[in-house]
Order: sequence, then structure tokens, then C-alpha cells
Amino acid sequence: MARGQSAAPRRRRRGIVVVLTVVLLLAVVVVIADFGLRAYAEDRAKAEISSSLPDTVDGNIDVTIGGFSFLQQYLSGTLDQVTIDAPQLSVDGVPVEAHVVATAVPTDLSQPVGAISARLSLSEDAVNSVIQVPGAATLTLDNQAVGYDGSISVLGLRLQYLVTAGVSVTADSVVLTPETAKLTAGSTVVDASSALNAILDESIPLCVADRLPRGVELTSLSVTPGSATVALDASDFTIDETSLRTMGTCP
Repeated sequence: MARGQSAAPRRRRRGIVVVLTVVLLLAVVVVIADFGLRAYAEDRAKAEISSSLPDTVDGNIDVTIGGFSFLQQYLSGTLDQVTIDAPQLSVDGVPVEAHVVATAVPTDLSQPVGAISARLSLSEDAVNSVIQVPGAATLTLDNQAVGYDGSISVLGLRLQYLVTAGVSVTADSVVLTPETAKLTAGSTVVDASSALNAILDESIPLCVADRLPRGVELTSLSVTPGSATVALDASDFTIDETSLRTMGTCP
């Protein structure tokens, strides 16, 4: 009698072990499938986004799909977060390092994405190929300031000046606000203070909307010696060929 009673608990324990083993194996299969499908989806998204980029954009991109379970996200029709990195992108021949984070991304890319934030980093040479100050030569980048030179006419004399300006942004423009201005030659010959004051009194908006897809807006600009990083946002933006190739307009 004791032998039969002891055999029953052993059979139950073996049954529990078998069930747990099956559950663990199924969990492993699901995880492996999840990783495999996630990798496939990342490659597919990379291919589709790359083919939709304007002809003026060249370079490799990497796509990472975030969130816990890709299967669950896919079945819901929306991916929690998709990150796009392009450390060596060329836009119209201008080298750019790009980092893009999109949230609430539909699995059907013909539908709009909930929100997109991007960060673009450019060297000083790249900035000068994108932004030109009217009447000035090149911009030099410093700590949250830029420098540029130009010339003014005072009493028939053409005088060179150098300006240091603060930087800010609007939705479609980089704004330079002159803070200091000085003559680089001839200051002992003629009083140009009034002309220099006129330079200091006028901010310079530099529109870049025609370099960005329509619906993408500037949100901030950080300047360090030799480089600049601009942040951009977009909401309800569709990541398809038409949207990516339709640029905004400047007045």
C-alpha cells in the first residue's frame, strides 16, 4: 500500500516537470521567433526607408525596433519605438550625422507616425554649405555663438567688419542675433559707430525649410567650436517616398 502511495506523487511530480519543460521550450521558441521576426522587420524597414529617400541623400542607415515583444506590437498594428541611425549620411553632398527616434509607428508605413524627433550634427564646413549670411563670407562656430564678416559703406569708404552673433531657431529658420560688431580695418580713419549699431539692431533669419521635408520643424540648435547640432520634430508624419521627397518652402 505504501509503495502505491509513493508512486502516485512521483508520477505527479514527473507530470509537473514535463509540463514545465514544455512551457519553457515554448517560451524559448516564442522568444527566438520574436527576435527573428524583429530582425526581419528591421531589415525590411531599412530597405523601404532607404528606397524612399530623396536622390540627394546617400549613405547607410540602421533601424532598431524597440519595445518588449515585437509579436505583440506587430499584432496591434503599431510599434512602440523605431530608431534610425545614420552616422555617415550625405545630403546634397553635405556630410551629416543623423539620429531619429519615432514613436507610435504603424506597421503600415502608408499611415502617419505619431511623433518623430531627430538630431542632425554638422561640421563647420557642412554648416557653411547649407547656410549663407547675405553679404558675408563664411560662418565660424563657437560656444553657442557664430562669427561672420562683411562690409559696409561709410562716407564712400568700404569697411570690413566682424560680427559675433547668438543663435536660435524658429520652426523654419535659424536666427542670428548680432551681439558685438567691430571694424577689422580703418577704424581710426572714420567713425562707423552708427553703421555698426545698425548691424547690431537687426536679427537675421535664415530659412532652411527648403532643406527639410514639409511638416518637419526646427526645435533647437546647439553650437560648439567647429560643429552644430540641430533638433527637429514632426508629428503625424508619413514615412513614405512622397513625404520624404517633398521639401518645404521659404518665402
